[in-house]
Amino acid sequence: MEVDAIHKRARADLLISTTHGDVDVFLWEHSLRVATNCIRITRFEELAGRKIEFLALFVAALYHDSAWAKRCREGVIERLEVLVGTPQENDSEVAVSIMRHGMGILLPETTIDCAAAAILSRNDRALATIEGQILSEADNLEEFGLASLWSIVRRGALEGKGIRTAIEIWRRKKEYQFWTARLTDSFRFESVREMARSRLIKLEDFLEELANEALIDESSFVLDPFRAAATSED
Repeated sequence: MEVDAIHKRARADLLISTTHGDVDVFLWEHSLRVATNCIRITRFEELAGRKIEFLALFVAALYHDSAWAKRCREGVIERLEVLVGTPQENDSEVAVSIMRHGMGILLPETTIDCAAAAILSRNDRALATIEGQILSEADNLEEFGLASLWSIVRRGALEGKGIRTAIEIWRRKKEYQFWTARLTDSFRFESVREMARSRLIKLEDFLEELANEALIDESSFVLDPFRAAATSED
């Protein structure tokens, strides 16, 4: 029952209303995926024997990016900018404040403090708590794999870009060894790095197939068949 109440309150805090009267679930679904990644990571052999506050980790995963929802509701950013716009330096502190307000009557202070420490320390490789380390790895996994395509689509919609631009950016990153560096720098645990590498291979295969369909020569490939058809009809 405790988890159900946490889930319900966090969902309310992270869903964003749209102008059409429904809700945008982008941030909420991201947070759920990160929470799921956290659970998977805790099962790896590298973490065997480590004392992990699982409930605090779960709450931290749900709320770690909640500052985006606050800025959107306040009109500071557009809805499509959530998670794909520019983050703010105090996002972690704001997320902790939102988490404390939402979870204050549901959880003991020690659990909330542990979740807060995870959120605040997750980007500090030297000082991160074990919950912060796991949260960081789980969040970084979002950049790898097919689920990351939805962020690419959102960014394209925000910037008015199409499939071609997304593929060109991907290929440029690959050319400059961006993903190799990310695999090296983003993960402490080799098991998580292997998971990210496996996801990246699947993402790369998908994008190459997408490139075969989407990257066309507008001047010749598209128009010439229609010119030929028009000529034959004359």
